[in-house]
Amino acid sequence: MNDGHHEAGQRLPEELAAFARGRALTLRIVRHAETEHNRNHLMQGWSDSPITEHGRTQIADVARRLSRERFDLAFSSDLPRTRTTAEGILAALDPQPPTEFTELLREWNFGRHEERPAADVWSEVIVEHGFEVDRELSALRTIAEQVGWRGLFDTIAQLDDSGQAEQAAATVMRADAALEHVVSAAGALPGDGPLHVLIVSHGGFITSLLRQLVPEVTPDVILPNCSVTTVSLPARTTVWRLDGLGEVADAA
Repeated sequence: MNDGHHEAGQRLPEELAAFARGRALTLRIVRHAETEHNRNHLMQGWSDSPITEHGRTQIADVARRLSRERFDLAFSSDLPRTRTTAEGILAALDPQPPTEFTELLREWNFGRHEERPAADVWSEVIVEHGFEVDRELSALRTIAEQVGWRGLFDTIAQLDDSGQAEQAAATVMRADAALEHVVSAAGALPGDGPLHVLIVSHGGFITSLLRQLVPEVTPDVILPNCSVTTVSLPARTTVWRLDGLGEVADAA
C-alpha cells in the first residue's frame, strides 16, 4: 500500500519484469481461506488462527478451479493459514509444482495490536488524528486523504509500544523483495515458453504486491478470502497487466 510513493531502493514495475528474462509470466495470487480471527474481526497479521469450516469449503472450491491449470512454481507465506490453503490447492494439482514457503509473503506485522478487535485499533488511529470515534468511516477517509493509506498503517505502527509493528515502507520493501525472488526464480527455469506461478498470501500484503506491479490498483481494495487475483506479463514486454481482481471460485 504505497500510495504512489516510491521508496529508495524500491524497484519499478518494469525493473521487476526484467527478472522474467523476456518470458511470458502469469501470476495467480490467492488470499488464504477464512479463519476464526477473520470471522471475529480481530487483527491478524503474523498471529494466526484456525481455518473455519467455511474456509475449508473455500479451499476446496478454489482448488477445484485451479486444478485445471499447470503451474511451474508455487510460493506461499509460511504462516499456518496460508500453508493450509496452499496445501489444499497443491493437492488438486497434477503434477504438483516445486513449492516454497517463505516469510517474505507474510501479512503486515501489527505488533502488540495482533489479535485485538479491529474496531478498537482503528478507533485509536482515529483519536490519534484528532477525530471523534463515532465518525469512524468518514474520519478514516479524511485521515487517508490527509496522510494516505500508508499513513493510516504507519499510525498503527506508531501506536505499538512493543516496536514490532511494520511501517508501511518496510512492508513495501518486503513486497519488492518477494516479487524479485518469485519472478527471478521463474525466469531462471529452463526453456523459453510461458510460465505460470501460484502465490498464496494475505489480503493486505497481496495489495502491496499488486501495487508494486500495477500501481493504479487502489490501496483500499478488499480481497475476499480464497479469491484469485491474476497478473500477467506478456513475452518480451515490461508492462504488467491486471487480468482479474479478487475473483471468487463458484461452489460445486
